[in-house]
Amino acid sequence: MKIKNKIVSVLMATCLVFSSFGFSRSFADSSKVVTIGVNNTAEQRQTILNYFGVKENEVEIVTVNNQEERAYLGKVATEEQLGRKTYSCAYVEPTTEGSGINVKTANITWVTSSMVATTLSTAGLTGANCVIAAVFPVSGTGICI
Repeated sequence: MKIKNKIVSVLMATCLVFSSFGFSRSFADSSKVVTIGVNNTAEQRQTILNYFGVKENEVEIVTVNNQEERAYLGKVATEEQLGRKTYSCAYVEPTTEGSGINVKTANITWVTSSMVATTLSTAGLTGANCVIAAVFPVSGTGICI
């Protein structure tokens, strides 16, 4: 599978595993993937991309909405965690196979680094840098795609 597809699959798996991720794409093409909550303003979106250190034309961007959060996490996350709007974002960059999974979070209150790392590992990823972030504190359930 291509790297990009595996990343998308892994992010989707996180949604399913801990109410956050689970991808259907692969990593062979070494693509970087960013998920962005649909309710971020243009300024917030740019702030997140800057935080991730990427330009919009350098990554595959997937927009996530609250209906998707509810579909994947509705039985795991509380109503408060799901909220009504989606602001959390994720960045996954494949690294050398076997180099480990590094996860960093910023302004994420429910989804943990361990949840993300475990999900990515379960999906077969053995080398990646991942950042889960928002411009203000949120649960992190919006990282599903």
